[in-house]
Amino acid sequence: MIPASELFDQSTMTALLEHDPLVQDYRTFFSFLDWSAVEQWQAQHSSRGRPAHPESAYLKAFLLRIREGLMYTSHLRRFLLKHPLLVIELGFRLHLDATQPYGFDVEKTLSCGYWLRKHLQCFDPALLQALLHATVAALQQEIPGLGASTSNPEFCTVRVPKQEIGNYFIR
Repeated sequence: MIPASELFDQSTMTALLEHDPLVQDYRTFFSFLDWSAVEQWQAQHSSRGRPAHPESAYLKAFLLRIREGLMYTSHLRRFLLKHPLLVIELGFRLHLDATQPYGFDVEKTLSCGYWLRKHLQCFDPALLQALLHATVAALQQEIPGLGASTSNPEFCTVRVPKQEIGNYFIR
């Protein structure tokens, strides 16, 4: 969803998203991953009631945290607050507010620090594993022989002269 605001209309917002270097960098990064497993997981685990942020948005935020080297979730939240266009790109459900410069309230859109931390702590590791497994499988289809072992055991053997073996076990 591309919001509109009093400052920027939707066509301007689209242009901003297309030309923001950080958004483009992460759009490219996320395009290399096979998100089909995440989409299937989300379809099976869709909840009733008030719609929550998609799990893919949290997963992307988690990968962003790792890639940016952000040690704490509070640093991740602060980073996202400074980059509202990235919040749109990650896929969080926006809290629309036409009076805000980008057409949504970034502070209200992002979960509070406590909830974001809890969500990332309780994140289903099988989901991340499925994402990475699907990506590796897709790469193996595209690149024949990817992941095949090419090592020769003869070259991997460490040869230690018999007289030195005793020295390794001396206390």
